[in-house]
Amino acid sequence: MARLNNSLDAADADNTGSPYSAGPILRAFDAIAANAGDPKEIAGKQFQYIMQQIEGDALPFFQELRDDRPITQSLMATLVARFRDVEEILHREKIFSVSPYLPRMMGVIGPFVLSQDITPRYDHDISVMRLVVRREDVPRVKDVVSRHAAQIVGELFRGGGPADIVQTLSRKVPVRLADEYYGFSAPQDEQMMAWARAGFREFFDNLLDAPEMRVPAVAAGADMRQRLDALLAQRRASAAADKDDVMGRLLRLQHAGEVAGLDDDAVRRTLMGLVIGMVETTSQAAIQALLVLFSKPDALARAAAAASDDADDALSDLVFEALRFRPINPMVVRVVNEDYRLAAGEPHETLIRKGTTVFALTWSAMFDPRVLDAPEEFQPGRPDYHYLHFATGLHACFGRYISRIQIPQILKPLLKLKGLRPAGAPQFDGTFPDALMVTAEA
Repeated sequence: MARLNNSLDAADADNTGSPYSAGPILRAFDAIAANAGDPKEIAGKQFQYIMQQIEGDALPFFQELRDDRPITQSLMATLVARFRDVEEILHREKIFSVSPYLPRMMGVIGPFVLSQDITPRYDHDISVMRLVVRREDVPRVKDVVSRHAAQIVGELFRGGGPADIVQTLSRKVPVRLADEYYGFSAPQDEQMMAWARAGFREFFDNLLDAPEMRVPAVAAGADMRQRLDALLAQRRASAAADKDDVMGRLLRLQHAGEVAGLDDDAVRRTLMGLVIGMVETTSQAAIQALLVLFSKPDALARAAAAASDDADDALSDLVFEALRFRPINPMVVRVVNEDYRLAAGEPHETLIRKGTTVFALTWSAMFDPRVLDAPEEFQPGRPDYHYLHFATGLHACFGRYISRIQIPQILKPLLKLKGLRPAGAPQFDGTFPDALMVTAEA
């Protein structure tokens, strides 16, 4: 079969079953570029169309991509839909760059490690993070999260509800963890929530560089730095300087002088990046997993039983399988550093040119029947590598070990409530869950 390349356009599509075929969703996508026009305007319309499909009709759209055109090239970006191809991108870190995230992070917190390609600077910064955010801290994190979640749920549902669980629970518990474990607090929990949401929206949602997202994020970054300056000064001037949290560990490394380049700006950047990356992702994952469980009564009953039996591993399996049906991020964005043939040797092998923006569709990959057994079925306990919630490779989510604990533990006391059920439709602030009323039997 002929290979796709950057000269291919919508006119080359046919319906012969080759990699160029298109179902109704892709035909509508192709039609956007069928008439001559401004390339930037066409790319913008293609992006809007893709996001509409992901938000409203994701699984049929992904199936059409996987079956008919697994690597789809356009003026907007190259879409990659099959599991093995997405996995290949995520493991070719030097070829597929994370640089699209860097400019947006620079204006808010600076060159945080998650926006850096694999360079000596990346190695330095990720090593510092591993020294201060440790795998052995997971039981401590679990204790903090479960304690706050149980207390909040107990207060909310003393009378059975209904109550909102977004502003009071799923967003608030990560903020409490930021205080107790990271050492970074705001005068009010709501202030930290606002900072984290503004920053996260700029980093990961503002793919079109919209000023209405950028301006509040830059302001939030300035406020966070000012708050950290005060906290760092207080820590150094008090007996709390030896406190064993992430801030204390960073300050001890800095004071010892054993780590080059760990100035106050690096300390602030590390703490800001960790918190911005945690609060909204955790809240969104908890709420979206719960919404899936609500839609599957058998799965909800199993999750409730696991929570009541303190079967935390089984609960985690159920939560992350639920999240596969409604993940917080449908894709990761990369830019190609050099000409590269993706899926080499396969019928859909494609030459992707240097400088191309690539959307690696992790949500689609998690429904690829070429790798997953019966992906349309709810099957907790799938092999860990089938789940791309945290991506994979060297740029896999740094906080994944904490998230694997925190998300189920936030939901656990809720799931213990008898008769837990939604009391209204969820409300969203853009992509973020903003309110979800639930109730339970008194």
